[in-house]
Amino acid sequence: ERRMVVDRRRCLVVAVLLASADAVRPAVATRPPAVRTAAPVMIMDQLKKIADDGALAVKQAAAEKVVGERVAAKLAAAQAKYDIPQKYTNLMQSFFTSYMTEIYLADRDLDEYEQILSTLMKKVLETAQEPHTFQPFHEAIRAPFDYYKMGCDFANGMVDADRSLVLGAEQIEKMQQQIAAGDNVVLFANHQSEADPQIFSVLLDPKVPGFAEETIFVAGDRVTTDLLAMPFSMGRNLLCIFSKKHVDNPPELKSTKQRHNRMVMKTMQQLMTDGGKCIWVAPSGGRDRPSDDGKYEVAPFDSKSIEMFRLMSAKADGTATSGQPRGNLEPPRATSSHLRQADRPTHFYPLSMFTYPICPPPTTVGGEIGEQRTVKYYPAALHFGEEVDVSRFSEGCVTDNFPAGCDANSSRDELREALAKHVHSIVSSNYQDLAAKLDMP
Repeated sequence: ERRMVVDRRRCLVVAVLLASADAVRPAVATRPPAVRTAAPVMIMDQLKKIADDGALAVKQAAAEKVVGERVAAKLAAAQAKYDIPQKYTNLMQSFFTSYMTEIYLADRDLDEYEQILSTLMKKVLETAQEPHTFQPFHEAIRAPFDYYKMGCDFANGMVDADRSLVLGAEQIEKMQQQIAAGDNVVLFANHQSEADPQIFSVLLDPKVPGFAEETIFVAGDRVTTDLLAMPFSMGRNLLCIFSKKHVDNPPELKSTKQRHNRMVMKTMQQLMTDGGKCIWVAPSGGRDRPSDDGKYEVAPFDSKSIEMFRLMSAKADGTATSGQPRGNLEPPRATSSHLRQADRPTHFYPLSMFTYPICPPPTTVGGEIGEQRTVKYYPAALHFGEEVDVSRFSEGCVTDNFPAGCDANSSRDELREALAKHVHSIVSSNYQDLAAKLDMP
């Protein structure tokens, strides 16, 4: 095998030398004698890059073969014990092979991560036999088996921690103080990877223990019904909703899904009324996708999603600002950088996440449950922006001067859209900064 690699490298060297000779050979018939030929590209740099690329390709091919065979053997043994749907057998084969190949190429501890992978495989098979039922508010399962730790351990294998970034750490300190005082914090974030909650923890747990662990994630139905995603979701605090993209399908379940979502809203309202909560939500309703040129951009934010959280925070003490009078009571006007209520103010922060290289989403939106997955060892990044001053976006009036202090010259829809665009612009700008620092050339 070594001889084959050497022979291949020799062929590459000869090819580069010939190509370089053609590139620098003077064209006597077409070039004036007085013009000197341009200096050739450094041949040794070309040779080194090609040699490195060739070595990496050979190493990767060998790793995929060996790892693929070992994963296939594990799955064959599992198939003999568990009745795994064939679709998931194929998905697990490709996903786990991709994972262990990256572990090998990144020179991580193969024995350690093979054990982590074996544990995950066991949990996937167990949930395939007996799927977990997620309540509207699912609290992380930490015992008798710690699903949170398993998810973080698995994601840790794919995150290049040395090159990862966490910007805006001073904002986290403010959030911790606010939460400790009984206030609520809402993170308006972009969403790129199915593993975003786990990557969030991998980056933050060493710096601010407990913050990511206690965060509540608003999650769509895909991560609570997909057999591969389910064990990871079991380790997180989740508000489990049916997204607007999936609530109508199939039609016969629409009313059931809507009823479930109403229960989620009721539960979330109670959580915010209790106070001291940090809630992560992606107002886009899904993951970012690449544009035509292959670059990832922050997907547009749904203004109704942001407005819902604004209104729910205003109702945290039972006082509504939805625009509908409650007897003779008038809702209080927001007077600071958060919606200040009697006891439970809510603070809104923009969060930019760069995670797509580690576990990219499929290029298309929607599709059936059980998507193809690949992973890559790569750095990730978070940028926490400054608290958003929602009082700048005063409310439109429903009737004359109601709610108190409303803006008679702006419609409620216009102001709602303006707030969503404002938050999106911050998340998008900070994301572009992260991408410029970490994105592939």
